[in-house]
Amino acid sequence: MQKKKISIVAGDMVGFSRLIEEDEINTLKRQKIIIKDIIDPKLGENNGKLIKTTGDGFLAVFENCDESLSFSIEIQNQIIDQEKIIIPEKKIWYRIGINYGEIILENDDIYGNEVNIASRVESICEPGGISITSSVKENLKTDNIKLKNIGYQVLKNIKKPVEVYQLNLKDKNLDLDLTESDQEIRYCLSQDHTTIAYAKFGSGPPLIKAPNFMTSLEHDWRSPIWKHYFNFFGSSHSFYRFDQRGNGFSDWEPQNISFDNFVDDLEAVVNDAGLENFPLFALSQGTAVSLAYAAKYPKKVSKLIILGGYARGRAFRMKSDEFQKISSMDEAMILNGWEQENPAFRQFFASSFLPEASKEQMDSFNNIMKFTTSATNAAKILRVNDQINVVETLKKIEIPSLILHAEKDMRVPFTEGEFLAKHLKNSKLVSLPSSNHIILEQEDCWPIVQKEIMEFLKS
Repeated sequence: MQKKKISIVAGDMVGFSRLIEEDEINTLKRQKIIIKDIIDPKLGENNGKLIKTTGDGFLAVFENCDESLSFSIEIQNQIIDQEKIIIPEKKIWYRIGINYGEIILENDDIYGNEVNIASRVESICEPGGISITSSVKENLKTDNIKLKNIGYQVLKNIKKPVEVYQLNLKDKNLDLDLTESDQEIRYCLSQDHTTIAYAKFGSGPPLIKAPNFMTSLEHDWRSPIWKHYFNFFGSSHSFYRFDQRGNGFSDWEPQNISFDNFVDDLEAVVNDAGLENFPLFALSQGTAVSLAYAAKYPKKVSKLIILGGYARGRAFRMKSDEFQKISSMDEAMILNGWEQENPAFRQFFASSFLPEASKEQMDSFNNIMKFTTSATNAAKILRVNDQINVVETLKKIEIPSLILHAEKDMRVPFTEGEFLAKHLKNSKLVSLPSSNHIILEQEDCWPIVQKEIMEFLKS
C-alpha cells in the first residue's frame, strides 16, 4: 500500500446504455476505435497510466496536472472530430473530470476520497466537456487555458462542496453540437440527497420555470419547441429551470419519485441559487408543483404564470373506468415503446401534446421523449401526475396568477384552466386559440402569450 499525490482523470461515455440498446454492434465497434486509436496513444504521449476501464468509462492517472489536462483536451478534440459525420442523436460523447490529491495505490488500483471526487466532477460535466477541481487549477503550470469557474458544487456522497472549473472546447472553434455556453449549468442536492441539475440563462430579476413531464437542460435548449420560451424570458430576466429527478442531467436513479419530492427539488434549486423572491412559470404538471410550493413558501413566490396547467390529475378529473382505461393504455405504450424505434407509438404520443406541430418540432419532441428519461421513470412520473390533487391548496394562495390555456388542449382540457381561475382568488384566465399543450412559436397566439406575460410581470 502506497500513498501518493497524483492527478486523476475519470472519463465516461454519455448515454452508453441507450446507444448499446439501439445499435450494440456499431456502438461497441466505434468505442473500441476510440480506445485503440485515441485514448491509448494519448495516454502514452502524455505519460499517463490507465488504471481501469468499465463498460463505458475509464480511470487514468498522471504525475502532473498539465499532462492530465493536455491528455483530456486532446482526446476530446479527436473524439469530437471523429464523430462529426454522425447524426446528433447517435454521437458518442465523453464527459471528463480531473482532480488532484493524495490517493492510495495498491495492486495497480487506486482508492480514496480524491478518486471519488474525480468521478463526481466528471458526472456534472457537459457532454464533450472537461471539468476540473480547484486543486487541479492551482497546480497547473500553464496559464493560457480558458476556464470557467462554476463555483462550489455539492457532489453526491462528498461531504464538503468542491470548487469546479469547466473548459469550454467551443473556444477552439470546434464544430460542436452541445449545450450553448450562454447557459450556465449547476448541480445541487435535494432534501433526500438526490442530485438536481439546474440552469441559468439571461440577466435581470429572477424567474423560475417549474419542470413539466419531461425535461432536459441539454435537449430542450436546442429544441424548436422550447427555444422561443427561453429567449423570451431570458431577454428580461435571469431565467432558471431544472431537470426534475429522473430526467436529463439530474439523477436517473433517485430513491423515490413523488409529488412531494418535486416540491422539495424546486426548493433545493431556489436555495442553491440564493433566490429570495421571484415569479414562477409553470406548464402542465409544473402548475401543481408551483401551487404547492407557493402555499408552503408564500414569501418567496411573487406571481404565478400558468400555461396548460391543472390542480387535479386525471384520476380526479375523469370517471374511474375511463381513467383506468386511458392510464393503463398510456403506461403500456410507454413501457413497450418509449425506448424503441416505434414510429407509431411516437406519433400517437407526441400528437396528443402537439397536434399542430411541424415535422421539425415533432421530431424534436420525439428525441426529447427518447433521450430525456427512461421508460421506467416516465411511467413512474406519469403515475404521480395522474394522482395529483392540490385543490385544497388553492384556497391558501392569494398572489397574482395569470392562467393561459389552449381552448382545444388535447392533453389537459380547457375546463381545468377554468377550474383554476374559479378557485384562485387573484387570477386572470386567457383563452388561446390553439390545440397544442405547449404553445409553439409559429402560432398566431404566441404573440398573445408574450404580451399577456409581459404586462402581467410589469403590473
